[in-house]
Amino acid sequence: MKHLPLFFVLVFPMVASSAQPLDLSFRDNEVRADNGLISRRWKIEKGLPVPQSLCFQGHEWLRPDNKPGMVPPNGAPKPPLKIEWNDDTTPADPVEAPSRRGFLTVLGSDGRGYRWHLQLFPDCPAVTCRLEVMGEEQRTSNTEHPTSNTVKVIDKPDNSGIEKDGGPKKSESADADLMERLPLSAFHAEISVADLMDRTDGHDNLAAERTWRMGPKETIRASTCLAMLKDPLAEAGLLLLKHAPLPDVRPVMSSEDVIASDRLLRLRGHGAGAEGQGYAWSIIAWKGDQWERTAALHKLQACIRPYRAGRDGLLASNTWGDRNRDARINESFVLAEIDAGAKLGVDVCQVDDGWQKGITANSSQASKGGVWNGFWAADPQFWTPHPQRFPNGLESTIAGAKAKGMAFGLWFAPDSSNDFANWEKDAAVLIDFYQRHGIRNIKIDGVKAHTKAAEIKLQKLLQRIRQETNGELAIDLDVTAEVRPGYFGAIQVGPLYLENRYTDWRAWFPHATLRNLWQLAWFVPPQRFRMEFLNPLRNQAKYGDDPLAPKHYPMDYPFATTLVANPLAFFEVSNLLAEKAKPIADLAQVWRKHRGELHTGIILPIGECPSGASWTGFCSRHENSAQVLIFRERTREATSQLALPIPAGNWTVERLAGSGEAVWRDGRLQVTIPEQLNYLWVRQTK
Repeated sequence: MKHLPLFFVLVFPMVASSAQPLDLSFRDNEVRADNGLISRRWKIEKGLPVPQSLCFQGHEWLRPDNKPGMVPPNGAPKPPLKIEWNDDTTPADPVEAPSRRGFLTVLGSDGRGYRWHLQLFPDCPAVTCRLEVMGEEQRTSNTEHPTSNTVKVIDKPDNSGIEKDGGPKKSESADADLMERLPLSAFHAEISVADLMDRTDGHDNLAAERTWRMGPKETIRASTCLAMLKDPLAEAGLLLLKHAPLPDVRPVMSSEDVIASDRLLRLRGHGAGAEGQGYAWSIIAWKGDQWERTAALHKLQACIRPYRAGRDGLLASNTWGDRNRDARINESFVLAEIDAGAKLGVDVCQVDDGWQKGITANSSQASKGGVWNGFWAADPQFWTPHPQRFPNGLESTIAGAKAKGMAFGLWFAPDSSNDFANWEKDAAVLIDFYQRHGIRNIKIDGVKAHTKAAEIKLQKLLQRIRQETNGELAIDLDVTAEVRPGYFGAIQVGPLYLENRYTDWRAWFPHATLRNLWQLAWFVPPQRFRMEFLNPLRNQAKYGDDPLAPKHYPMDYPFATTLVANPLAFFEVSNLLAEKAKPIADLAQVWRKHRGELHTGIILPIGECPSGASWTGFCSRHENSAQVLIFRERTREATSQLALPIPAGNWTVERLAGSGEAVWRDGRLQVTIPEQLNYLWVRQTK
């Protein structure tokens, strides 16, 4: 992972707002996509799109090549061809920002072909595409992690030591399952890939980056959802984002997603399977430094799921972090949690596994027949309130939360059996929660989407919920285990419930949670995550003399590490002493006042990667303001000068919370925090 040094000199190109209408059309045998920021053109030759231009801020990224830029998994349609363009006027996803959409349908003489969907958001330098294969039965594998068609590239390194005139010969076979083929104009580009991990029950190093020079001597192959191209001579780049689960858990896998060779870059693996749907992908353009690369990537994700006040950026509580599991869950306990949560500043009381009649494999009563799949077969009344724990149903607890100005949330596990055969039943349950009970938050867990058929039905479940609730029902999508959509497979859904960490197992460290969020923030907006903080007073003896044990931090510090995300009070709030809860409640009050501005900005990592001994943090930037959250870990120096991703000029600094002070001087934020393991939160205005 490359980090920006503190002496980095900012190049800060301001992206102008689009001044022209969106152009997404097919005319003169060309598909055109242009929003005033990014412009793309393809000619249709022999039924396949051939790239003609990819231009951003006057920089042309492509050279003439005349080869197809997209090839379906089963090859080109057979002539004679029927080609038709349609504007997509079907209702857009209710959580997305307004966009222009259209699709090109190409059918061969045998009725087989494809539909190529394109999408363009205003003021976002990205074009998103998706393939839908038509007219035939698609690959449908029920085996775990099938392998799709592979591309053979005849370019093996010559290790003989014998030099040949002209160098090694390179040749391509016919590309199959090709999402993008970009013949680059740049002579000395660099290619990076993001190595991301989810399934955080077993992983705690979640983000890294590898970089290569693209030259004539070797071919680079990588499995990834995100490739990043940079032209050092132009201080500009392209991002290739595959909207798919991570490579190691993708139901339809590719032998490699990215192939880079000299001046040629390819993205592979449509993932088309049952019912013909493929994974979407986006080409995103950027110019400037690493911060601007991240900002462009965040901008697209913010268009797919824009911040919505009242639904996003809320503080939730969940008692599971204290490891009593469902043993204490009942009506009186939940009402006590609601009362304590209201005093702490909690927005959503989220009741985990145990509210329902059915018993799961994670229950304290698991020995009585707990299951982790096949819920409807185990008990047709599985998802009704537990008759002993909630003899009056959930109405009194929901009313109790409403009386305190809080929302109510529940844990739920869709039935993964038989490739989500019961997805419509599950959707009906969740929609009923929302429509009849006013429940606005659901944590979805237990997902096992091992096949393409399962993946598609899971997506239908999630889409049905968004449609029927107008996108108002927030889904905490658990990515801690199993085969799930992950960071990019369901961007419309959120927030992502990132990790389970417990003091009982000496597994929660405030700096480690901060590190995971900071590293992932280079690729995924922090606003898309649900991040936990625990009760640091529990299990102190288990940490021994560890200098980074939770007990060494002020009570509000762990909460502060989650402010740029969707915070999760992962403990029994009613068991926290009032004097210990007060610092958290005080910070929550300030956060409620400023979180709208905080979460609608582009939130970028600053300083060094959290290590327990770093100056680190985040900057949420707007055009004329910025909020900066700085953490001093166990550093020797009480003062640091931090470069920020904002333009030079005169900025006024206002302290919002934390300890210490900050001044804007010589284009940097000079921060003083007198004591180790403390934080400072400031707001800057021009």
